[in-house]
Amino acid sequence: MKQIIVNEFGGPEKLISQDVPMPSVGEGQILIKVEASGVNFSDAMQRRNQYVFPVSLPYLPGWEVAGTVTEIGKGVENISVGDRVLAMLPNGGGYAQYAVTASYLAAVIPPTISSQESVALQVQGLTAYLMLKDGAKLQPGQTILIHAAAGGVGTLQVQIAKQMGAGKIIATASNAEKLAIAKSLGADELINYTESDWVQKVKDATGGKGVDIIVDSVGGETLRNSLNCLAPFGRLISFGNPTGESTSIEAFNLVNNNLSLLGFGLASYFEKPDLMQEAYQYLFSQTASGKLKVHIGQTFPLAEASEAHRQMENRKTTGKTVLIS
Repeated sequence: MKQIIVNEFGGPEKLISQDVPMPSVGEGQILIKVEASGVNFSDAMQRRNQYVFPVSLPYLPGWEVAGTVTEIGKGVENISVGDRVLAMLPNGGGYAQYAVTASYLAAVIPPTISSQESVALQVQGLTAYLMLKDGAKLQPGQTILIHAAAGGVGTLQVQIAKQMGAGKIIATASNAEKLAIAKSLGADELINYTESDWVQKVKDATGGKGVDIIVDSVGGETLRNSLNCLAPFGRLISFGNPTGESTSIEAFNLVNNNLSLLGFGLASYFEKPDLMQEAYQYLFSQTASGKLKVHIGQTFPLAEASEAHRQMENRKTTGKTVLIS
C-alpha cells in the first residue's frame, strides 16, 4: 500500500510517498481502508520537529482517518467489518491507504454524513466541542472571542458557541474573505486581527467590558494581547502556536481581574473515551440534522500531501483540508 513517510525533518517536500506492507491488527484493533485523511497544523509542526510532542524519525504523519473497516482483532465488539468509521490514530499513520487503530478510538459514521465531512468532525470537531464544553465551560449569555474563526476549528466553534447560547460571538481572521466565512456561520462581530487596533475594536464591541472567553490558536503576540480583551473573571484558552514564537506572560497580570489562562490539548482526551464518544454523538447528530455545517475548504490526492502542507502553512486554506486515498 501507499503511505506518506517523513525520513528527515524539514519543509513540505519531506513528505515522501512509499510502498509499505499492509498493517496487521492486534487485539482490540481494527483495520481501516482509508477514504479520507485529515490534515492539521500539528502535522506540519511535527514535520518540522516543532510540536509539543516530539517524534522520532522515521515517522508516519496523520492523526485521523475515515473509511471502511476491513478486519477486526480479537475482542472488538463495538465495530464490525464493513462499518464506515471515523477514527483517531494517536501514533500517527493516517496519511495512508490503510490504517490500524484501537476500536475504542473509532465511531461509526451515520449514513447521511460523507467520509470527508466526518474527518472535519474529528480533530477539529472534537477540539471545538470539548474546548467549549469541558475546557471553557461556556454558559448561555457569555461573550466569546474566537481567533482564526475561518479555520477548521474556528468554523465549527462559531456554530457550536451559537448553539450553546453564547450572548455575542466575536470572530477574528486575517482577511475579509475569511471574515465573510465566519459571518455566514453566525458570528456577530468581525475583526481583522492583523490590524494594530484589533484589541480596541474588541473592547468597543463589548461596550468596554471585554469578553468572557477567548479561544486562541494563533499564539505569539496575538495571545499576549488577548489578555487585554478579557472581562473580569474571563478565561483565555490557548491551543495552538503555528509560528513557534515563544510567548511569555507575567502571571501577576492575571491577578487583579481574576483572569484564567488555560491550555487545551486533544491528545489527553484519548484517555477519556466516554467524553470523546459524547462529543462524537453531538457532532454527528448536529451535522446530520443540518444544524452544524462542515466547511471542507480543499482536498488533495494522498500523493500531494506536500502541496496540502505548503498551502496550509502559507495561509492559503480555509476550513478543513483533506487527503483523498
